[in-house]
Amino acid sequence: MTKMVSKGLRATGAASSTVRIGALYGALFLAIGMMMPLLPVWLAARGLTDAVIGQVQAGQSLARVVAQPLVAHVADASGRMRLVMLVSALASVVALAWLGVGSGEVAIFTGVVMAAFFFSPLVPLTESVAVREGARLGVAYGRLRLWGSLTFVLGAVLAGISLDALPAAMLVWALVAAQGLVVASIALQPEWLMDGPARAAAAVAGRGSRRTLLSGAFLLFLLVAGLIQASHALLYGFASLHWQRLGHSGVVIGALVATGVLAEVALFWFSGPVMERIGAVRLMMLAAAAGVARWAGMAFDPPLAGLFALQALHGLTFGAAHLGAVAYVRTRAPARLAATGQAMYSAVSMGLFMTMAMWASGRLYAAHGARAWLAMAAMTLAALVLGFALRRVSPPPARPTGRRKAAA
Repeated sequence: MTKMVSKGLRATGAASSTVRIGALYGALFLAIGMMMPLLPVWLAARGLTDAVIGQVQAGQSLARVVAQPLVAHVADASGRMRLVMLVSALASVVALAWLGVGSGEVAIFTGVVMAAFFFSPLVPLTESVAVREGARLGVAYGRLRLWGSLTFVLGAVLAGISLDALPAAMLVWALVAAQGLVVASIALQPEWLMDGPARAAAAVAGRGSRRTLLSGAFLLFLLVAGLIQASHALLYGFASLHWQRLGHSGVVIGALVATGVLAEVALFWFSGPVMERIGAVRLMMLAAAAGVARWAGMAFDPPLAGLFALQALHGLTFGAAHLGAVAYVRTRAPARLAATGQAMYSAVSMGLFMTMAMWASGRLYAAHGARAWLAMAAMTLAALVLGFALRRVSPPPARPTGRRKAAA
């Protein structure tokens, strides 16, 4: 009887933690989904020219690249994950509120860059928590992460409503409200503290850990992951515009975007058995191969049915690549620098590589139209070739006796 009660309490605690982490992902990506469409409109409403808006966005990207590994390292070194996340989220809200009352290009630039500096580390820090807590609770990482994908779409919908309902000058307060939800979701999380013995064990396991994160194998991993994720730059920047020019309606374009998100969510739902069977590196290689097919197909403007089929590959080109990358960091990065490893992946792939690819994709699309997707296909082909090298230098991590070993 006592064992049954104990088992029931553990199950209740696992369900509660799963809901809390899912809510954190939901709040984060709701805010991101609103930020992407609303911020440029608000900046324009404040009188900034297109050139200055581009400079502000470049400043955001640079802030992310610097802030993510820096703040994550502070969280790893202190062991106070929740406190670091809470302070960072509050600082981001303050920076956005400053935008609402400040004026002038310098003040706006400073506020936007500071908001990005403090908000951007929250994603890799949440990834680190989700990986660790998911393993402890026996919940697949993807089943926690999928709430972020779903609420990102909800955020985009709410952004559209805000654009219709609010004066452009007031849009920043919608962003303040959205990021206020992030603060609340972090405050509701349990205190993620490593106790003394656990931190000591992690420190022993992590000797030479900085060398691990700067090793040839880890840098090669960052290159592979960065190429795959950055190959989406043309999709994120110009797909909707291109589809509109092909004559597709807004409803069809929305359905195409939703198809990609649903494919991503489906993969995240089944991420446990997928990871068990395929492994981290081979999952990234699968994503790269799918990218070659997807982007090459996009380059020739297929009929609508073909577009939907190519959009369904988003579950592999983004979802499989992200799952593989998160798993690679989890199994290769030392325990005491888990958040730093996730932040390095995020800063390089979503920050540095994506920024360069976005810059190049605008020029490629202007010069070549749909054929610009062939450059994205070339990036994923390079990632696939490098993936074979990564497999050679990254043998599968050891698994406990009695469990089937997944290939790398």
